Amino acid sequence: MRGGFGRRIRSDSEEDFSLKQLDKRALKFMFKYLKRYKLKLFIAILSMAMMTLASLAGPFLIKIAIDEYIMTGNLQGLTLIFFMMVGAYGAYWFFSYFQTYLSNWIGHTVVGDIREDLYDHLQGLPIEFYNERETGDVMARVTHDVNALSDLVSTGFVHLLSDFFIMVGIVVIMLLLNVRLALVSFITIPFIFFVVYYLGKKMRMAYRDVRERLAELNADVEQNLSGIRLVQALNRENINTGKFSKLSWKNLKANLKAATYFSLLFPIMTLSKVFGEALVLGYGGWGVVHGTVTLGVLIAFMDYVRRFFGPLADMSQVYNTYQSAGASLDRIYEYISEESPIKEPEDPEAPEKIEGEIEVDNVSFGYEKEKVIEELNLKIEAGETFALVGQTGAGKTTVVNVLTRLYDVDEGSIKIDGIDLRKYPKNRLRDIISVVTQDIFLFDTSIRENIRFGRPEADDEEVVKVAKDVKAHDFIEDLPQGYETRVGEKGVKLSGGQKQLVSFARAMLADPKILILDEATSSVDAYTEMLIQDAMEKLLEDRTVLMIAHRFATLDKADRIGVLKDGELIDLGTHEDLIERNDTYRRLYEKQSG
Repeated sequence: MRGGFGRRIRSDSEEDFSLKQLDKRALKFMFKYLKRYKLKLFIAILSMAMMTLASLAGPFLIKIAIDEYIMTGNLQGLTLIFFMMVGAYGAYWFFSYFQTYLSNWIGHTVVGDIREDLYDHLQGLPIEFYNERETGDVMARVTHDVNALSDLVSTGFVHLLSDFFIMVGIVVIMLLLNVRLALVSFITIPFIFFVVYYLGKKMRMAYRDVRERLAELNADVEQNLSGIRLVQALNRENINTGKFSKLSWKNLKANLKAATYFSLLFPIMTLSKVFGEALVLGYGGWGVVHGTVTLGVLIAFMDYVRRFFGPLADMSQVYNTYQSAGASLDRIYEYISEESPIKEPEDPEAPEKIEGEIEVDNVSFGYEKEKVIEELNLKIEAGETFALVGQTGAGKTTVVNVLTRLYDVDEGSIKIDGIDLRKYPKNRLRDIISVVTQDIFLFDTSIRENIRFGRPEADDEEVVKVAKDVKAHDFIEDLPQGYETRVGEKGVKLSGGQKQLVSFARAMLADPKILILDEATSSVDAYTEMLIQDAMEKLLEDRTVLMIAHRFATLDKADRIGVLKDGELIDLGTHEDLIERNDTYRRLYEKQSG
């Protein structure tokens, strides 16, 4: 797999990896998947070797037929050669079938395995990974880049290996038949390898550029179609079309550049083949005239030369596929080698019974270099409803992020029931904590499936029960298909309040011991907020609740309220206490009340 990882990948220190190092990474990455099917791979290679032997037998049998039987008039021997040739091509067909079927089976299965592993790996990467990358680019790597590997793995490797066997076999047979004539026919080979090497480097970079331009195109389409309502509302259609046209033109130019290099490769291969045949015909014909070469050897050589350049031509086409797939493999490897800083614990602790006590012990955290939370200390008792308030940017949502371990704290620790969050397996932590945010994401499926998303095994009765608990049942029943109504992409067919109620039902069905309401009612209308307030007793029952809110009407259920300012907890108490003694809290309250 020389050159498959030809792009220079830069590390954080901007040091270039060597091509040799990249090749080892590529081989290790691919063989990790190929070795799962080593028996089928062995049978495919064995079939390939037998197919090669059967293919190369033809010209040699023709040489024997001409020199030993036709020239001597031995028709009985010629009949034997006939049946041997039929047998050879029958064996070629038989082994070709097995080789083709098995190689395609292995190739498509390996590509499927890579796609699944890449998707699974992406789901485990931290939030900052997605903050730094466009969704369209991630999608392109999972779809287009993985698809580009299909031809390489299913047929490219096989053709490359088969062509190698054929070329080695031809070289050996030609040297055995006539060394001088063989050496003459090999004159063009160094030139061919030089051209393939030179154009290959150009093609590798060109296909890398093709993949990047395609990712940009996908990202632009994804963003604009996701925000189509805003696009139409602000009359951005013409501007967006112009931007798309520029990106499409860049993609076209990148493809044309790659096609230019490939277009040069094949004609050079054809010209070299013709020149090689001319050399063999000229030198071999001179040898036949002077009696140093037999007619059978010359005819066999002409056939072998054609066959020799055939694999070279095939390899040039495989090389094209290889360069394209190599660029994609590079992009896939870049993502699949990305390590998440959120590690599973080496010695996990996951008690069966969770009380729900939360202790934030001297925690500091910042995004990149800027500190957002500074030496935060807080204890929330099991079963307590605790509210956290503060101005925008005070660090409230950051507290949620570190509590749910979307990010690990820089300093200090967060404990649940006295156990550090980093000791809990991630799946167990997700079972303990549920979050309802102000930005509701619903999947384009039925309301029933959206509610059941956090607990797929729940039956229909449980779904209806939680919907009734959060006052969502009535509006769901009024929909055309009730619980089977599809909500559209991101819940576009529902109002903001309806989406919020569905999200409450989804969180309740998961039955978490700790519930976080991150400004969960900030975008609902007054009627929906009234419904939620009516259901709040049920929502808060027998669980620890952390409420993040700007709207003070949602805080009347809180046992205690904490005031956050510039990442520091500056006060704790009831609403009455804080109104009396805390200026920051009083200003927030008066601003909203006024």
